Amino acid sequence: MFQEGIILDESALPPLIPTPEFPNADFSKDDFTAAQAYANGDFVQARALASAQSASGDARAQYLYATMLRKGQGGAVQSAEAVSWYQKSAQGGEIFAWLSLAEMAFANQGGLSTSDGRGFLRKAAQKGSIEAKIVLAQVFTSGLGGPLDLLEATGWFESAIQDGSVLAKQLLGNLLYGQHKDAQALVYYLEAAREGDTRSAYQAGIIMADPENALFDEAASSPLIEQAAQAGLPEAMTAWAIFAVHDYPPRPAEAARWLRKAAQADDGEGQYLYAIALAKGEGVQMDREAAYEWAVRAVRHNPQDSERRALAMALGSALPGPVRGRIEEIAEQPLLILSHTPSP
Repeated sequence: MFQEGIILDESALPPLIPTPEFPNADFSKDDFTAAQAYANGDFVQARALASAQSASGDARAQYLYATMLRKGQGGAVQSAEAVSWYQKSAQGGEIFAWLSLAEMAFANQGGLSTSDGRGFLRKAAQKGSIEAKIVLAQVFTSGLGGPLDLLEATGWFESAIQDGSVLAKQLLGNLLYGQHKDAQALVYYLEAAREGDTRSAYQAGIIMADPENALFDEAASSPLIEQAAQAGLPEAMTAWAIFAVHDYPPRPAEAARWLRKAAQADDGEGQYLYAIALAKGEGVQMDREAAYEWAVRAVRHNPQDSERRALAMALGSALPGPVRGRIEEIAEQPLLILSHTPSP
């Protein structure tokens, strides 16, 4: 049912986080004086107050002071000093401090190295931070800060899942799928999809839409792909359009509508297929100029794709030089700024 090239593979999986970043604590809810000054934007006063309150052993004030030292708020950047105060805050029970230390380590700041990051994340994870568990699992699958360890990664993903994380279900599904454990991956994808996770719905649908997969179930895959398309996932829009083309009877106008949505959302495959629809007038009014624009955009997504290049060359060669040049200029622009394609 699906065209070659649509089936999900490892390259389609979301990228792992190379340099994890965590949100800072919300100081506006704290009642100590340094936090109040910080919330009011008076960084010089906040830094002075946080320094004084940190000396008394207040872990929250120490975390705020370290954050200001790191960011250069209210004074100069002092990365090494920030590390020292984060460590004191962490020892005093502030989980956010462990996360900030991990963030600095993965960015090689304050004398820390990437190899330190895993230890800080582990401390935060052991204190119950779901974010730390997820990122710790990811660094074990990426090799960031140490060797790969898929078993350890799986354990931390499972721990985050037990804490109620839907994202961890999706990411564990990705990890299992990357190991060709489709049946196990599908379990996690379906669970996450039922909890509203769009990408998990798409990936579950794609697995079951593959006729060569032992898990093939077209009837079950269709609503999952539609769920993800309706939620606005560009690649799901393209996949749902392909369903419409291969439906019985075919629904070319419906397919063209979803391909247009995918193309405008900057999905390369959607742009390529929409260019074909426009060139042939399948489900949409024929427009060779618009087709050329989308073909050029599709090629820029994957210059090595011979089919996309051949389509762009064929469409471009049929246009007058000035027209072709104008459309190529348009195709250079971001989609939100310029597009030759008329509104529906």
